Amino acid sequence: MADRTDFYFRQRVTEAELDLAFTLMEQADRNLATDIGVFGIISGAVPSSHAPVADLTIDMTAPGRAYDKLGERIFFGTGQRVDCSVDAAGVPTDVKTQGNERPLGVFLQFSRQLSDPRTDGNSQQVYFRRDESFQFIVRQGVEAAAGASVPVPLEDDALLVCDVKRRFGQTQIQAGDIDLSRRQHFVFARADAVQVQPGLWRVLAPAAPTAQASLDAADGVLSDHLSGAARRHGADAIDFVPHAFLASKTLGAALGELVDDLLAVVAPAGASRIGVDAIPGTPAALQQGSVRSQLAQLLGALNTHLGAASGAHAASAIAATPFGQVTTTNAQAQLQQLVTLLAAVAGATLIGSDVAAGNPYKLAAGTARDQLVSLLAQLNSHVADLASQAAGLGAAKIGDVDLGGSPYHVGAGTLHDQLTWITGGLNAHTASGDHDARYPRLTYSNGQLYNAGQSIAHGDIKGWPAIVTTYYNSGILGGLPIGPFTTSGPLSSQILATVTKNSNNTSGFQLSVQNNSAQQLYILVNVYRVGA
Repeated sequence: MADRTDFYFRQRVTEAELDLAFTLMEQADRNLATDIGVFGIISGAVPSSHAPVADLTIDMTAPGRAYDKLGERIFFGTGQRVDCSVDAAGVPTDVKTQGNERPLGVFLQFSRQLSDPRTDGNSQQVYFRRDESFQFIVRQGVEAAAGASVPVPLEDDALLVCDVKRRFGQTQIQAGDIDLSRRQHFVFARADAVQVQPGLWRVLAPAAPTAQASLDAADGVLSDHLSGAARRHGADAIDFVPHAFLASKTLGAALGELVDDLLAVVAPAGASRIGVDAIPGTPAALQQGSVRSQLAQLLGALNTHLGAASGAHAASAIAATPFGQVTTTNAQAQLQQLVTLLAAVAGATLIGSDVAAGNPYKLAAGTARDQLVSLLAQLNSHVADLASQAAGLGAAKIGDVDLGGSPYHVGAGTLHDQLTWITGGLNAHTASGDHDARYPRLTYSNGQLYNAGQSIAHGDIKGWPAIVTTYYNSGILGGLPIGPFTTSGPLSSQILATVTKNSNNTSGFQLSVQNNSAQQLYILVNVYRVGA
């Protein structure tokens, strides 16, 4: 509320008394802004080198909107050009010594634009209009060695737009000379001054019941999860689409099921689940099938040979030509020597293997040891990739199907992409202000022109309101409001907003607003409800 003046009957009002009434109302608006800590540059006033040819001035984008620490509104509607060659006192900002620099501070300050000159009763000229305006102020700091200069101090009654560095012999201000790191951006409310109610939260445990502490806690949880330091997904928490003989629906259960099925010794045995291609041979060959079916074929061929009534022979009776490291001359001796050689530490180097095609990994033709070494290197590389936190590795190497879901849907992609989407959704939901039905929310808003004594019905507002507010503007130009809206002014008591339940006992609540004043007003009405 504002301080007030009480004009009385037959009072001869002076200019100072009239000015005081307006000053008190204006100060109330400013006090509101300063009480809740609203200040800073809201939009516009973004500096850049002067175009098209850079010089010692900088351009400011428009429109510019800001509030200073005194609650004064600053606005300009067209682009501005600020001269940095001199400061606000007209003193040149040149750097005198080579190798030195001079810091400049460009500030935006509230001022008033005087207009509409008139002559008062004392034949003195006065300005009837004192509109809100602005001015850019350039302050210069102390020249110092490059990199050692101290920035210009901030000012209580002005907002810092940017810092500018002047150099020796400089004739142009380029983008690299403009620093926005100290720019006084708009602050509506500090995050550590906004209270939250974490009592029912299950994951976050902020150090204090504030928005800032809650964001810090959320960052800690996500950092632990993404780095793997804590809150890692268990294998049973990762969905798995049943495939082939695996019926499990989580990764942990599927891995356990796979190991159990491969170790099974009863039908269906583990060997029957491992496929193998056809292996040609003479006189016997193995047909395409499973490891178990080929073992059965081999067993049958062997039993047939061993059980043959004729044609059977001892291996020692089969002559064989020495080759390679095998020096004996019969099959029995060569087989024994081969077994000895293969059982040795270097045995795997004696077994050859052809190309094993595959994607993304394949094995080149070579010895069994060469292919085992290649497999081990590929396995270690794959494990390292999955454990890596670098971009494109780790979760980015694990694919997943479309997870579905409503209202949030996670499509098919890598595990990293899905986690990124879920994290983004969680952050967006956490930052949303419309997910807690305990607080009032705006459900209806309307602004229009009311003639003196006019009443306008706004129809059904769909439920009983928690709060109905009205604001008015008596400055009308071309049917539109100009100047600020008033929340509690001389005419507020003459604006009546009523809500009535439908008389036919049906659901619905009718809103009506009436201008009981003797003048035309632009009235804005807002309706707030709690719950659905």
